Amino acid sequence: MKIAVCVKQVPTVSKIGFDYQKKTIIRDNVPLEVNAFDLIALGRAIELKEEVGGQVTVLSMGPPLAKEALAHCLAVGADRAILLTDKAMAGSDTLATSRTLALALKDGTYDLILCGRNSTDAETGQVGPQVAEFLGIPHVSHVRGLKHHSENNVIVVERVTDDGYEVIECALPALITATEGLSIERYPRRQELIEARERPIEELTASQL
Repeated sequence: MKIAVCVKQVPTVSKIGFDYQKKTIIRDNVPLEVNAFDLIALGRAIELKEEVGGQVTVLSMGPPLAKEALAHCLAVGADRAILLTDKAMAGSDTLATSRTLALALKDGTYDLILCGRNSTDAETGQVGPQVAEFLGIPHVSHVRGLKHHSENNVIVVERVTDDGYEVIECALPALITATEGLSIERYPRRQELIEARERPIEELTASQL
């Protein structure tokens, strides 16, 4: 099973300041981390790999500094990492981000793509569904439970709603966005992180896409 996980490097929310005069977020010198919901998605992707076999690829769009986030993902069990990085991508809104990710994903023939429910710095929840639309595949958002049925190549998911949850069967390929409960966040050991930083990370520019 080929699985892709889209991740974002975000500021550590508890360390962010706020300029009340300018009414802007202060990001200077704030430590960065992998978005929490993306780590939940990655955890379930690794569990699926352990259950049915396959490969987990993580992708991120960002500056070269985002390699640290991808190294974290490799340390906890991802097999391959791709960084989409180019000055032309700087300042992208969710639509441009989604289009860029979709261009990187379209030739990967992935069975399942996982994204976090939203990023903790922007909280739009738009990127996952937009990527699915660009790829022309179904998506299910706010997924808290997922099982794969290999006999007919479908996933059965629990989708959280305001009133409870829905059980949905969805044919693959598909994209889901992960919320709390889908998996347990994994933390790498120090040695695993050191070794992951030495592993290759593929880079793609705007012109290559």
